[in-house]
Amino acid sequence: MKKYKAAILGMGNMGRAHAGSMLKLEDVELAALCSYPKDDAEKYAAEHELSCRIYDDGFKMIEEEDLDILYICLPPFAHQGQLEAAAQKGINVFIEKPIALDVARGEAMAKAVKDNHVYSQVGYQMRFGGAVRRFKEMLDSKKAGKPTLYTANYECNSLHSPWWRDAAKCGGQVFEQVIHLYDMSLYLMGAPKEVSGFVANMCHQDVEGYTIEDTSISNIVYESGALGSISGSNCAVKNQWNGKFRIVCEKMVAEFTDQNHAVFIYTDGDEPRTEIVETDDDVTFLEDTYFLGVVKGENPPFADIEAGLTGLKMVAGVVESSKGNGKIVEIS
Repeated sequence: MKKYKAAILGMGNMGRAHAGSMLKLEDVELAALCSYPKDDAEKYAAEHELSCRIYDDGFKMIEEEDLDILYICLPPFAHQGQLEAAAQKGINVFIEKPIALDVARGEAMAKAVKDNHVYSQVGYQMRFGGAVRRFKEMLDSKKAGKPTLYTANYECNSLHSPWWRDAAKCGGQVFEQVIHLYDMSLYLMGAPKEVSGFVANMCHQDVEGYTIEDTSISNIVYESGALGSISGSNCAVKNQWNGKFRIVCEKMVAEFTDQNHAVFIYTDGDEPRTEIVETDDDVTFLEDTYFLGVVKGENPPFADIEAGLTGLKMVAGVVESSKGNGKIVEIS
């Protein structure tokens, strides 16, 4: 059995989560870890008794290691060409969202993937939830009917890390967190045509170094003519991170409390019928397993860099719209 060599660039929460997946997959060898400074990577290797090489320079790791897969789990501001370097070497890339802080940078990354004919996937793990997958099957089979309206809300209340609350380093809450709900709308409602919105800092104006929004709202028009609205808040309940969304279709309404839990209300009969969907799927492991299948030629590409670029255009469009007093921004 061929062993696919993988490396992790960035050993924060998501880097550790993906490394955990690699350790569970029999046909993957975790060849290298990289963090700056080395401490996080060294600590993880020691915890799991790994003999892989440890780096504090991502470019050096890409140059020296013979890799099949690179996981890029860096904060947005730290994306400085590592993806392009990996693609040019023929390494398949998995990158966490958002892929960049601006659209031009995202387009350059997508071009590098395309030009070098490597596989890519973006960390949109909500797509792999059991309730989401069940609903997508109903959309594809036409049992749900035409999707007409998407509403979503992301809420939390946390200062997170210093880089996260710095707009120059993370882009804002819409870039870092609410983007998952924008991707859900892309995946389930289809391509977006235009977006408008507003962002504001309502509760953290006196917090030093807090330059991002803590309140956001947007309206979306999809290519199909369907409509959507997505809101976000960092002023809600502490120690809770909630991403909920609701989709109204011709034949049913789907209400999701997260990617694994939903209530389906069927409206195509004389009386509405209700189905409760509950799963406990490990969505990070599922997305990692799927991407390995892509690299092996067993799965078609999914949630790839182009989806990451569209998601980036949507959240960047919301911020741009707000600066223009809610002007409409076309998503090309």
